[in-house]
Amino acid sequence: MLQRSGQSKPLPASPPVPSDPGLRIPTTNENWRGKNDPAERRRIQNRLNQRAFRERQRAGESTKEYSSRDKPAASKDPRKKTASDSEKKQDRDTPEDESEDEDEDEDDEDSSDEEEDSDSDESDDAEQSNPGSPPGPSPAAARPHFTGQIPRAACTPSTPSTENPWDELAQLINRNFMQAATTNAQHLGVSPASLRAGTVAVTPRQRNGVNLPPTLKPVELQHQLPHDPIIDTIPHARLRFNILRAIATGNLDAARFSASLRRSGAVLNVQNEPRRSGLIVWNFPEQLASWELSEAFVMTWAFLLEGCEDFVAATNAWRNRRGERALVVASRSSGR
Repeated sequence: MLQRSGQSKPLPASPPVPSDPGLRIPTTNENWRGKNDPAERRRIQNRLNQRAFRERQRAGESTKEYSSRDKPAASKDPRKKTASDSEKKQDRDTPEDESEDEDEDEDDEDSSDEEEDSDSDESDDAEQSNPGSPPGPSPAAARPHFTGQIPRAACTPSTPSTENPWDELAQLINRNFMQAATTNAQHLGVSPASLRAGTVAVTPRQRNGVNLPPTLKPVELQHQLPHDPIIDTIPHARLRFNILRAIATGNLDAARFSASLRRSGAVLNVQNEPRRSGLIVWNFPEQLASWELSEAFVMTWAFLLEGCEDFVAATNAWRNRRGERALVVASRSSGR
């Protein structure tokens, strides 16, 4: 159930990332640290997502929850049939990752080599705050990139757990989301510093001749109502309008919503199940087809998706590629 908006709170900065100096990432092909190419990070994000899905299937989770609607019912042994079918489909959809995903045992062999090579790469980063607590406005938390070593448990994609909300996949999704938001904000004349700080302001009006992607063209309410600029970076005018209208009418807690966006990728407890939250970006950030609504976002903020059928369709296109069931958005009039 949605909760009614409460009193306004200070807008949060980007989420902190857990650090464990004693542990290292065991596989080189999933190590996105130090990779400045957004396309490469998105490929790794896709690979981790697919492997996480297969791990859930092998663990015997319900195939009904993750199978697309047009597929026949799974066999009695989901470990054998469902996982195999999904792997074949995903191999066809993402040929660039075939060599990475054909034999997962290769990753295990690479892990020992990587651990030996990384002995000299220990980080001296400062201690981070508890990832389960609300992110604070410290400069370290507002950095556009992540630093520190990754807990070993986060390196193997598996069923999401609220005990480790900022696992490896969560951090990668969040970095890609914030990078996409930064790129779109620059189109709008919003500085990276203002975006990271969540400085409440109206969207600046563009000078004549500025080549602005059509998906980012502000609606008039963006110029009238002060808001977190993270909202401006969503490439969907109707969703931005719905968000700001709900804030203006008191149907949406602006601080809570901003926090949910800035924690994109984190594992949250939604309706008594751990689910990844926020928004996911897979490709060019100014294109709607590159974006995906997480299941937790849809379940929590469904009332904001009125008139956003194309965004839901883009989301289901990505889910279908992973063999997951399509999301259906129930129409709601207001938040709670």
